[in-house]
Amino acid sequence: MSQYLYLSFTPEALIFSMLPPQQFGKYLAIGDQKQSSSHAIFLSVDPSIDIAGLQMDLARARCTEHSDGTPRRSAYVSIYRVLERVPLSALGDLHLATKDGLVLTLQQGQYQPQTDRERFMYQEVCPVGPRVVSTLEPREFCQYVTHADNPLYIPKIAFADMQLGDLADDPENGKVSNLPYPSISHLRTCLGSLDSNGGKKTKIERRGTRPDIIYYMVQNGFYIGDQEEFLYYPMPDKDALLGEHNRWWNSAETSARY
Repeated sequence: MSQYLYLSFTPEALIFSMLPPQQFGKYLAIGDQKQSSSHAIFLSVDPSIDIAGLQMDLARARCTEHSDGTPRRSAYVSIYRVLERVPLSALGDLHLATKDGLVLTLQQGQYQPQTDRERFMYQEVCPVGPRVVSTLEPREFCQYVTHADNPLYIPKIAFADMQLGDLADDPENGKVSNLPYPSISHLRTCLGSLDSNGGKKTKIERRGTRPDIIYYMVQNGFYIGDQEEFLYYPMPDKDALLGEHNRWWNSAETSARY
């Protein structure tokens, strides 16, 4: 059987497995006994990679079939500061598992700077999990939070941009429509406190240690980067989600937890 290597964001870990992405996502989301239920976000990683300071060969050797012939679900390499250790060049597809264990796979796409909005909201995914509002578009935001001069600097970050509707341009009077976020008044206040003219560029809107991603509210996609590299994983458009990925989309909508 094949060996796969995954970088899990929820929780952060580097894991060898004999399960392909669809089965591994189901395993992470609901467990082998179906006694758990949580979304899972993980990346495929080049399984031939060696990372200094990590016992890659030891984990590879453990990732073998059980005595009864069943595939080994997980052989952990590391559970600490994993994202910063893995070269971005080794990252492959991004996988989004719902709480029902259904998996949507996203491939890397060509990023174009987003200049159509005055304000953005980002759900940080790894290595931290707050939700942040900002005047910086995604690549600028990545550069800002991974810069060593930033008091809250982190070496690499993975995050998603979230829908704001009318609030992106008019926090005070914009229509809320169907935004599902709790405490809209607090969100309006946070967005209104931003100043693109040399003032406050970012503000934490919701603190948290584990990101509760509202998949169906992701605006354009997911981003992973540092000071040197920037990866973009675009979400399929609405027609594709309702058509080709209909089962995943329905699961994402019905299992959302706010």
